[in-house]
Amino acid sequence: MFRSLKINVLGRFQAQWDDGEAVDIPSKKALALLTYLAVERGPQSREVLANLLWGDTGDDRARHNLRQALSKIRHCCDALIVAVGDDLALDSSCDSDVARFEELAGSDDPAELRECLDLYRGELLEGLNPREPEYADWLMVARTRLRDTACRVADRLGRALAESGRVDDAIDAFRDLLAIDSAHEPAHRALMSLYAKAGRRSEALRQFQACGEALQRELGVAPGARTREVYEGLCKERQDAAADAPRPVSDSAVTQVASPPAIAVLPFENLSSSEQAYFADGMTEDLITALSCFHSLVVIARGSSYAFRNSELTDQAIARKLGAQYLVRGSVQREGKRVRINVQLLDAEAGLQVWGHRYDREMQDVFLLQDEITSTLVSTLAGRVEAARLAWARKAPPERLAAHDLLLRGKDHHHRFTPEDCEKCIDLFERAIEQDPDYAVAYAWLGCGLGQAMVFELDDIPALIDRSQSAVEKGLSLDENDSECHRILAQVSLERGNLKRALQHQERALFLNPNDDRIINAMGEVLVFAGRPEEAEQWVRKSMRLNPYHPVRYRTHLVRALFHQGRFEESLDVLDSIDKQRRDDLTYKIAALRQSGESDAADKTALQLRDEFPEFDPVSFVEELPFQNEEDRETLLEPVESVIRKTTHRD
Repeated sequence: MFRSLKINVLGRFQAQWDDGEAVDIPSKKALALLTYLAVERGPQSREVLANLLWGDTGDDRARHNLRQALSKIRHCCDALIVAVGDDLALDSSCDSDVARFEELAGSDDPAELRECLDLYRGELLEGLNPREPEYADWLMVARTRLRDTACRVADRLGRALAESGRVDDAIDAFRDLLAIDSAHEPAHRALMSLYAKAGRRSEALRQFQACGEALQRELGVAPGARTREVYEGLCKERQDAAADAPRPVSDSAVTQVASPPAIAVLPFENLSSSEQAYFADGMTEDLITALSCFHSLVVIARGSSYAFRNSELTDQAIARKLGAQYLVRGSVQREGKRVRINVQLLDAEAGLQVWGHRYDREMQDVFLLQDEITSTLVSTLAGRVEAARLAWARKAPPERLAAHDLLLRGKDHHHRFTPEDCEKCIDLFERAIEQDPDYAVAYAWLGCGLGQAMVFELDDIPALIDRSQSAVEKGLSLDENDSECHRILAQVSLERGNLKRALQHQERALFLNPNDDRIINAMGEVLVFAGRPEEAEQWVRKSMRLNPYHPVRYRTHLVRALFHQGRFEESLDVLDSIDKQRRDDLTYKIAALRQSGESDAADKTALQLRDEFPEFDPVSFVEELPFQNEEDRETLLEPVESVIRKTTHRD
């Protein structure tokens, strides 16, 4: 009997026959391949597919791996993928949710738009983050495109339902939109009006408050004039209950905390034809959005920055009008297949250029290139602004420093990683909290400093863990969407051996700030312990690309990810790049040398470890690491314990 297959790639991947029988796709690469064919539709070149998923293995090996993946798919799904000459495509009998989603997205029928929106169960291939750069780039662009489509569908559906008088259904549609994009201001505004129309004025007023919180959290801006106008109209209609209404978010909400530096990204200059202006504007807008994720910065809203496009005012005058200390200027020029992007970070108050760089790239996929450069730029800019501010804070006497500058001084000592600096950083973080008891990120860094104190055993370890957790949870009570608090609480959870909670907080931190190299790197650390070293390697390498001057611990985490994939020689290559190897590095080095058959070198490293850490006990050390899988623990413990025991007996 003929059966057809249905695959769902929006949200978690699912595949099942039309009779309801589920299909277990054998590997992540096979899932990735099927998803690509489902989204792109139509025949795809074998060469493109091989390079997309195995491009780093060489052409012959990539082709071989593609054939193996096809064989696995066909083994469980019959002729799901068919050959069209040298190209491959999904069989016409295979149905996919993404094809139906994109078909329905062009409809004007509210019923079909609702069906379309219901198909969007989450982002494309949710939960799968392949480490292959080509595929990862494609997936990121495809996810963004489909997410934007879902938002547009929800907006059109909500408006169509509202026009036809189906107020409750329209409210559901706009709620769905906000579930996808919580900072979609027109959706908040539409909900306020719909709630008022339905006589639910208290909910309308609360929606304004929710709008202000979402915009501040996601974009660092306050609601616009049109939204405030709707809110003020609602307040006038309910003057008898004005005392119960939420207070509007002030235009000055962005500047309530005076300490963090303000930065404005001015529209990038388009040096190419007018048809290319979209690329320069897209680069500017992406930078504004991504920089807004950093709580260490106040980012001037797009509308304010764009008011100074082609302005003849000096940088200092523009900065004064915008209330910004730092300006970002840039230009974009396309010549044939190449694009050149120049960017400058300016300290307008001092009249200095803090940093500048030029990107010269081959133009293949314009949107992939834009995303790549934006990710690199935003991480670099945030770090450069903090470094410039710290240079000033180091010179000023502590009693003259604001809470943010005390925090920067504390972070400076924290990064030096000595017992003395650890004590100083804790003191400075506590002083920052004394100055501003509502400064959520200061509690996060206090928790981080107390975590470092555990390494140096400056106090009773359980007591330090308790103090660290208490500090970070206080920070979260002040701002549940502070990415630093979630990042540090993930580390506290690791210390307690609670991997599930660590992963939850780590994923939340990554969602709140996807461009922070520390958060990206920590994701790799957590995933190693969760038994997912392949994914861990991807995250760690990404953090190292975003921050070429990364701390040494990034390489330590890469060593772990490689080691637990059985790639011992590669882990040794990374270890060789670490000048001052710490206890964890030496432990993994012993294990990797032993697994690689280099017994003499392993013995020599074991003696070094014992000299530097006389109390080192391999069993206690490995048992305290929060591995989810016992086999990962044994992979490390067995070689280390064997070498340590042998060298101890030899003495």
